[in-house]
Amino acid sequence: MKRRTKRFYVVLSGIFVLTITPFASMSSEYEAVSTDIRIETFEVLDSVRNRLIPYAVYSPVPKEKVKDSIRLVVFSHGYGSNYSRNYLNYSYLTKRLARSGFWTVSIQHELLGDPLIPKEGIMQVVRMPFWIRGEENILFVLNDFKQKFPELEIRSIDLIGHSNGGDMSILTAKDHPELIRKVITLDHLRMPVPHVSNPRFSSLRSTDKTADSLVIPSKDDCQKYGIQIVQLKKITHNEMNDEGSRKQKKQINSYIQKILEDRF
Repeated sequence: MKRRTKRFYVVLSGIFVLTITPFASMSSEYEAVSTDIRIETFEVLDSVRNRLIPYAVYSPVPKEKVKDSIRLVVFSHGYGSNYSRNYLNYSYLTKRLARSGFWTVSIQHELLGDPLIPKEGIMQVVRMPFWIRGEENILFVLNDFKQKFPELEIRSIDLIGHSNGGDMSILTAKDHPELIRKVITLDHLRMPVPHVSNPRFSSLRSTDKTADSLVIPSKDDCQKYGIQIVQLKKITHNEMNDEGSRKQKKQINSYIQKILEDRF
């Protein structure tokens, strides 16, 4: 636990220098800035954990010169049994976000040789090490992104994650609420949504999975804290990546766009 705490403070020291301006002034700027995007992939070594972390950056290519001030989304994929390209398997979402003006980072959380995720036991206990690893990946990549793009001012950071990636996104926001503006999960099942108003939490739910007890807040708590729970139509848990139909992808993208832009 001491190692983990020390690790977070080292990483966060690099992140806190980012200037996050008040979010209230951002509403008029949520509009598509370009139909062209740039995709870059990186593999970076976290020397503290001796772990290689692949990630992709999807960025808008503006039609004219704009200020070097960005809104950043960090995406975390669902569990893929160590499939090494899972972070590229949600391009319908990451590309759409970039076309809408959001710089988007998609992180590969599983590597070949990693232990497989437990399927038996108390899930919030046996899977916690995997979520902690994901949280550390997110913090490390945020710091690496800042070093690779020092000219950019990050105005807000939002987290989006599918299933297991949603669980680790919630954990990250719960531990570091000062860094995160919004969290959107795509059918996460295990990590309880915090009963807080900041960061803002939303979850898009599938038609075939039910979250564990107490994961989804009651209607009263959702209303009290501004938590948004969206029941999707005709979309199963495993249809939330690039394997989904065009209609399904359009439905998910529409909700995500509205939530990020405070139009929902």
